Amino acid sequence: MNRKPLTAIALLAATTIALTGCSSKSNTVMGVNLVQAKTLTVCTNPPFKPMEYTDDKGAVVGFDMDVMNLVAAKMGVTAKFVETDFAQITSGAAMAAKKCDLGASSITITDARKDALLFSAPYFSATQALAAKSDSGIKTLADLKGKALAVQSDTTGADYANAHAAENGYTVTFFDDGGAALTAILSGKVAATLIDLPIVADFVRENPGTTMVTQFNTGELYGFALPKDDNGVNLAKIVNEVLATAEKDGTYLKLYQKWIDPTATSVPTPGQ
Repeated sequence: MNRKPLTAIALLAATTIALTGCSSKSNTVMGVNLVQAKTLTVCTNPPFKPMEYTDDKGAVVGFDMDVMNLVAAKMGVTAKFVETDFAQITSGAAMAAKKCDLGASSITITDARKDALLFSAPYFSATQALAAKSDSGIKTLADLKGKALAVQSDTTGADYANAHAAENGYTVTFFDDGGAALTAILSGKVAATLIDLPIVADFVRENPGTTMVTQFNTGELYGFALPKDDNGVNLAKIVNEVLATAEKDGTYLKLYQKWIDPTATSVPTPGQ
């Protein structure tokens, strides 16, 4: 077998290293080495309207997406949203596999998730709520005895439902996404759904004959999920700067009015 001269091999290796270095450098923006050049790639798990969902044109939109667009603008790049299994985001697997730079999907900050993820500053207060048909007679979890309660898998809502299942005598039914968990009420597959409050509020507005039965003040906070490395630390700084600026200049309030509550006159403080 013929071999290339050593000098040729060395030259080829040097060229390869140089090209790789140029490619890596071209992807680096504000200290963040992006998965894709000139793009902030964001993993998300719609439908979870109004936080993240696919519109009639097939675009992923929502409150979280608008915040990510602000981050992308700060970096001088374009945001790209990649639909991803929620567990892949919250476990950090999606970022580890370089599928995306960060996750934006109404992710509650928990100690368990902090083991695998770095979180941005909290940006949204969220709690759990119970949705059911208006004529169901359901007012509390106790009224679900012998019935099925829908939740989204791998969420804090599912954790809450599981923790109170035995005492209330209901069966927990799991769905891969929040939209399916809620529409199961309409089909009669379940008696009620327990999921994040803003999602329930939007659902009952769009579906006459359904209601928000009650709320559970769990004190949850959403954060954007990042990898636990230098890249994640640098990107978290940018995200936090954008959040602080948006709150100060009124942009956050405008987004809240657009997606959550058009009558809001002040920015809700995370955790309150």
